[in-house]
Amino acid sequence: MLVAHDYPRLIRELHTELDGQDERWRSQAHEIVQGRLQSPHAFLEWATRDHHWSFTLAEVMRDVRAKPSELATRLLIAILEELREEQQTAFAVSE
Repeated sequence: MLVAHDYPRLIRELHTELDGQDERWRSQAHEIVQGRLQSPHAFLEWATRDHHWSFTLAEVMRDVRAKPSELATRLLIAILEELREEQQTAFAVSE
């Protein structure tokens, strides 16, 4: 089980693992995240304390009926999507 200080590493690992995927990356990300996220409650707690990702959590929490495991999966995918967009923007600017 990951402890709070391991979540940034998990995010980096997943981002690297999904880097270069085609349009299906979101479905692949969903499958991978569900297999790798061991403690949804701990991840959500970490995200509430993280200055940057707490804003992403607030956006994901629009559907308050979601179970913690679903919410944690959505949050991690949203984080990966944001990192992917930042990477694509940086690549476009460097061209």
